[in-house]
Amino acid sequence: MNKPRYFESDTYHHLYNRGVNKQSIFFDKNDYEYFIKKMIENKIKYQIEIIAFCLMPNHFHIFIHQTTKNGLGSKFISDLINSYTKTINKKYKKTGVLFETRTKNKIVYSELDFKNLTKYILLNPVKAGLVNKIDDWEYSSAKELISENELKITDKTILNYFNNIDKFTQFIESDDIEDYENIIID
Repeated sequence: MNKPRYFESDTYHHLYNRGVNKQSIFFDKNDYEYFIKKMIENKIKYQIEIIAFCLMPNHFHIFIHQTTKNGLGSKFISDLINSYTKTINKKYKKTGVLFETRTKNKIVYSELDFKNLTKYILLNPVKAGLVNKIDDWEYSSAKELISENELKITDKTILNYFNNIDKFTQFIESDDIEDYENIIID
C-alpha cells in the first residue's frame, strides 16, 4: 500500500526516483531538455517553487516548495513523470515502466536540511565523476543558482540562507559534509 505523501500548503519536499534496475532514464541531450521543459511547465501550472534539481543519467532529484493548495505537489510530479515516460517510450519504441518505483517524497522540515539537501543534490554529478565542478553539469540548477542572471527554473529560496552567491558557492563546494549524505538513503 502506498504511504500518504502529505503535499500540504507551505511544505518542502525532496522528490527522487531512478530507472528500473538502475538503468538510464535520460539517453541524450534532448531527453534532459524535455524533462526540464516539462518541469518548468508543471512548476507554473501547479504553482510549485523549485529550490534545486539535478538530472543524472539514471535518476533525478527535485527539491520543491508546495506553496498553495493541498495536493498540487503530487500533481506536479505525477504529470511530469507520466508525460516524460510516455514521450521516452514513444521515442525509443519501448513499453512499460521507465522508473523503478513511485517517486519517493521526503518532507524536509529544518532550514539546515534545506542547505544540506541542496548541497547533496548539486554535488551528485561531481561525486559520480561526471564533472569536476557543480556548474559544469548542464542538467542541474547549479549553474543558474550561482550566476548573476535571472532565475528561470529555480526560485531564490535557497539563496536567502546565504549573504551572497559567493557564500552559497563556497558552502556547496566545501568539503564540510554537514551530514548531507544522511538526508536520503538510496
